[in-house]
Amino acid sequence: MEVNTLYYRVFILITVLWLAACRSEENAPTAATTAAPTHTAATHTPASLSDSSTAAPEAQNTPAAEEATAVPEATATHTPMPPTATPIPAKELTVCTSGVPTSLYLYGDNSLAATAVRHALYDNLYTTLGYGYQPQALEKLPNLTNGDAVIQPVDVFEGDLIVNSAGKVARLLPGTQIVNADGQTVLFRAPREGDPPVQMQQMVVDFALHPLVWSDGRPVAATDSVFSYELAADPATPGDKSKIERTADYEATGPLTMRWTGLPGFMDPTYFTNVWQPLPRHQLGDLSAADLLTNEVSMRQPLSYGPFMLESWPPGEQIFLSRNPHYYRQDEGFPAIDRLIIQTLAGSQSWPDLLAAGTCDVVTRGLVDFAQIPDLLAAAETGDLLPYFTNDLVFEHIDFGINSWNYGDDIFRGRPDWFDFLPVRQGIAHCLNRPRMIDELLYGQSQVMNAYIPNDHPLYPEDVTVWPYDPEAGNALLDEFGLIDTDGDGWRELVERNLQRTIVATTTFSITLSANSESTFRLRLNELAQEDLAACGIQANLVNYPAETWFDDGPFSPLFGRRFDLATFAWRTGITPPCGLYLSTNITGPEERGFGGWNNINATGWGNEEYDAACLAAQNAIYGTEEYETNHQTAVRIFADRKPSIPLFQYIKTAVTAPTVRNFQPDPTQPSELWNVGEWDIEEGD
Repeated sequence: MEVNTLYYRVFILITVLWLAACRSEENAPTAATTAAPTHTAATHTPASLSDSSTAAPEAQNTPAAEEATAVPEATATHTPMPPTATPIPAKELTVCTSGVPTSLYLYGDNSLAATAVRHALYDNLYTTLGYGYQPQALEKLPNLTNGDAVIQPVDVFEGDLIVNSAGKVARLLPGTQIVNADGQTVLFRAPREGDPPVQMQQMVVDFALHPLVWSDGRPVAATDSVFSYELAADPATPGDKSKIERTADYEATGPLTMRWTGLPGFMDPTYFTNVWQPLPRHQLGDLSAADLLTNEVSMRQPLSYGPFMLESWPPGEQIFLSRNPHYYRQDEGFPAIDRLIIQTLAGSQSWPDLLAAGTCDVVTRGLVDFAQIPDLLAAAETGDLLPYFTNDLVFEHIDFGINSWNYGDDIFRGRPDWFDFLPVRQGIAHCLNRPRMIDELLYGQSQVMNAYIPNDHPLYPEDVTVWPYDPEAGNALLDEFGLIDTDGDGWRELVERNLQRTIVATTTFSITLSANSESTFRLRLNELAQEDLAACGIQANLVNYPAETWFDDGPFSPLFGRRFDLATFAWRTGITPPCGLYLSTNITGPEERGFGGWNNINATGWGNEEYDAACLAAQNAIYGTEEYETNHQTAVRIFADRKPSIPLFQYIKTAVTAPTVRNFQPDPTQPSELWNVGEWDIEEGD
């Protein structure tokens, strides 16, 4: 399968500014979430509920006594009025965020702020919890084992649109390399008269929706999902078209059922995600895809089928949502909240003060700075708030310059290939005190990583090789390799001896440790690594570059031009392990020399045939199959043992709630904390 190298490169460039600000940023069985113990809190009363509608009715005025001169004839019988029930106050919850959506249209604004609000308007068709997939608004996830997803042979003919053996969409022409229905890679030849037609494999997947209802009372139909697909496929609609380009058909097969059919040759590992979130054709069907991007109705007045519906969105920084009376999970008691307010905080507003005052009930990621974590932990001890620390999908690592590219300058000319040798890489891994890095930089709220997937990932092998902080073991490996301090200056040297074993030359083990200069977080990280390496006799010189230079394409980029010793930067992990980061076919370098191109992603220069075979097999396997799981785990084991890079830790996503908020469950692989907002609740005091 193709590796989306542009995605990775764009990702790290976006990450730079985020790290420079030292902010905690932003689709598994268990969420990797840490929450402080819940303490009994004072009564929480939202400010907007303090009006007279929540008070008990006042007593009726007592009629004035009649004049004393009046002569009563008889005592009237008094019939007491039945007591008036005290209205139950509406439950209101305010979510404070760092951004304002520009549009709520599904294919308009794709920011985290817009995604968070859409979680309240639309149930996820499926969730991505704990590095896995689960159905939500779908009845179930289709599966090849139960018949609602099949791989079938299909006749193909010259000129048909297919996916070739390289995974690219192409017209079927003589000489096109394809994988036929028997799984053989062949060159297409138009059949002669009397020959059987050529067949390829084709995936067909059936989906079924729960009985959803739009907030105007109209049932959600399968045709609404097809309408959404048609809009997503329209050239005027922005977004990735790779799945759409590989789709032969997407159709409604019943009131609540849809069928996706892939192009011949497209074996999608995550076929069960090829379903489109419904949009109301009856509301938006008269508008073009281009008009929907700017139309007031689609942008600011969307119908919903989720737990909440849009109440109002006045100009400013607040969005008001109310309970959707047609929500399909009402019988389960959802949503428990009557009114949801999305409040964007301006730069001068302090979320701790607003949380303490009851103006904010939930504070989402992006508002909490790393430096505030100690205060959060202290406040949690007193029961004033609940902090949630969830692993991010971004992880920090140090790459070895194993096979550097000497591009005719003097920077690396004559430099020993220190990192070609496995004991050197393994020794350095032992020398780095990663727990100290986590304690100082992330206040102990993350975990050491041993591979490009975290330890709680379902595919993380139990028998993976780990290299814990152990400078004694690290020094022993370096000694064994022959890097020793011959002159007592504290730095190791590479020793050259003659036949008589006499030292004839030494080269100090002096290397560079580099990063982008804008990130104060990463610069401090490298200072800690420099101290650790010095304790093992390795002289690490800190050399930093502006981001536009550091992350530029080769050949002149220090990073992707492979002109470094040790390089500190971030990559992204996910549900699918990103083994492609270290494929030999992705080594940066000139294509005419057999490398992957200067805009590729493997900056280490490391390649391993067994690793390549396992990774490629995993990438071409169907998600959840034995082939998929076994090959991904094999690749992880090889990576962890051969150590072309040292994963350090995952960054964290930090959110905060009032102690009265219930069922708040942020998750590493769900993009927004509001993924289950329909299940949130808040305890109201007396």
